Amino acid sequence: MNRIVVIEDDPAILRGLADNLRIQRYDVLTAADGEDGYRLVRDSQPDLVILDLMLPGLNGYDICREIRRHGMATPILMLTAQNQENDRVQGFEAGADDYVTKPFSIRELLGRVQAILRRSEGRADIANQKELDEARRVQQRLMPTDIPQVRGLQIAGSWIPARIAGGDYFDVLKLDDDTVAVCVADVSGKGMPAAMLMSNLQAAVKTCASEGLRPSELCRRVNRVMCENIAGQGFISFFYAVISTSTKLLTYCNAGHNPPILAQRGGKPLRLECGGGVFGVIPDWQYDEQQLRLAAGDRLLLYTDGITECRSVRGEEFGAERLAEVVVKSHNSGAGPLTDTVIAVAREFNNGKFEDDLTVLAVTVD
Repeated sequence: MNRIVVIEDDPAILRGLADNLRIQRYDVLTAADGEDGYRLVRDSQPDLVILDLMLPGLNGYDICREIRRHGMATPILMLTAQNQENDRVQGFEAGADDYVTKPFSIRELLGRVQAILRRSEGRADIANQKELDEARRVQQRLMPTDIPQVRGLQIAGSWIPARIAGGDYFDVLKLDDDTVAVCVADVSGKGMPAAMLMSNLQAAVKTCASEGLRPSELCRRVNRVMCENIAGQGFISFFYAVISTSTKLLTYCNAGHNPPILAQRGGKPLRLECGGGVFGVIPDWQYDEQQLRLAAGDRLLLYTDGITECRSVRGEEFGAERLAEVVVKSHNSGAGPLTDTVIAVAREFNNGKFEDDLTVLAVTVD
């Protein structure tokens, strides 16, 4: 419901305007003088202001100027005397968007109200879409364009954006000829704030990875950085693993992320849960890490909840168990075909209607 503030010192006009606007199902707030009217606008953040230019306390021109001076883009419809062209010009210069002359037709006024609100909503939609488009570009730039490879491993990743820019992130960092780090994260929130937090996360992770930190220490440091940046406004789930092909060891730390799945030949799939809490909540959180030995044919799948929480037309969730089954059944697949299979099965399950970003990163051992 659109909210409209009407500021008018004539009681009959004020009451008539309010009654007719409420009949049209607008939420209407009223004031009979300029100072009360401006406070009402400032406190209620309406979708439209209708005001007389000649008001006691604070005139309509001053109200327009104060609204614009404080950065409010609220549309303003002014009420002016029919023969006062200079008043209308001065009102436009002060920041008004349109006018109706007194005595006015209520049909004309309601028509102008509807037109102004349509234009305002259109500008808001355009602004929101521009922000989402820019957030999407930021997000896309942070994803690796060429995934580095090391001897003895195949690595492939895929990111499918949903309609709204979210906070998925994955990366593959080649530490030396035999060692690679893989990570995946999900930043809470949407749009530009999530994209900016993702950018901060990527910078912190790359800095710590370049120092050769163990996964638990890297998570401890990155968490401290993100606690300073987020400041109670959200959180980040994160998984980081270092894989050495010379020793066949995988060392990982999971900071509250969906547990990646490690499928080994002849055994049940493992969920890599060891670690600690999400980033951005508790600055002094201490993280644990776990080390696992790999063998030829092992498959590791990192993912975000865009895949496990997608739903069928009946409302059934895809879930981690179904995802693990897909990984186990793909025991002869390389990393690229494994990511393709996972996405194809999820797309068939939910009829291609993903409500969140979908990120999959697969590592297979030759």
